[in-house]
Amino acid sequence: MTSDKLPVRVGGQALPDGVLMRTDRSWAIARQDGTVETGDLGTPVCPRIPVVRVVAGLGPALLLGLRGGRGRTDEAKDGRSRAPWPLIRGLVITQIVVLAADWMAGQAGLAHRWSPEATTVVLVLAIALFRAVTPSAQWRFHGAEHKAVWAHERGVDLDNVDAVLACSRVHPRCGTNLVVWVALAVGPLERLPLLAQLVATVLVLAVVAEIMTVAARHPRSWPARLLHAPGGLLQRFVTTSEPTRAEQQISCLALKSCLARHLAAGERIACPTAS
Repeated sequence: MTSDKLPVRVGGQALPDGVLMRTDRSWAIARQDGTVETGDLGTPVCPRIPVVRVVAGLGPALLLGLRGGRGRTDEAKDGRSRAPWPLIRGLVITQIVVLAADWMAGQAGLAHRWSPEATTVVLVLAIALFRAVTPSAQWRFHGAEHKAVWAHERGVDLDNVDAVLACSRVHPRCGTNLVVWVALAVGPLERLPLLAQLVATVLVLAVVAEIMTVAARHPRSWPARLLHAPGGLLQRFVTTSEPTRAEQQISCLALKSCLARHLAAGERIACPTAS
């Protein structure tokens, strides 16, 4: 990579036993058991059309993370599925409790009289519960993921684990930054029919994601600081923890493997007849 080029843009996801990294071309997962998997992503749909590109990418991104890579064809040495069941179980439990809390708020009339306050309380409850029912290693891997991405973006050698550990575990492109603003935005949508509410929520998520993407390009501006403040606090105190050295090495390995696959995919695109 030449110095006049921006680094390849990388995103990621923490898993209970490792880290998933992805670019627009490829993905890689490194795990605690020493295994590494890589794969290519399909061609992005409408990559230059705001909002549409986010909506089109939501499904594949979620499926990749929840399947833990290749899904059914990806099994551990002991024959068990690689799907991140602790994460999936945590999401299901949290969603059930949130739906129950939302229903009780509606029965008490809180959703209409104090909609923002009720939404905030439910949101805090959901985050706290999700943190409690998922493995603590996942939050450390989340911190390790952010540190590795920061290191990559700042040109830090990913083999220098101590230097990577010195990077921040709060990142402006983390999905946590969307949580507060999406929760507040979807509150008024509860009056819509269920199907319309679902469609509107996806659109709101996409719009907020685009706004946060623009903000991440200008992190020093006061609007960006304002938009990132709630998510930054959540990352610092709730959704990330300081990783161990071994966990950071796993995250760096996932990122290096992903970048290598990304470059290889680029060469295959440039030379489609190559074997």
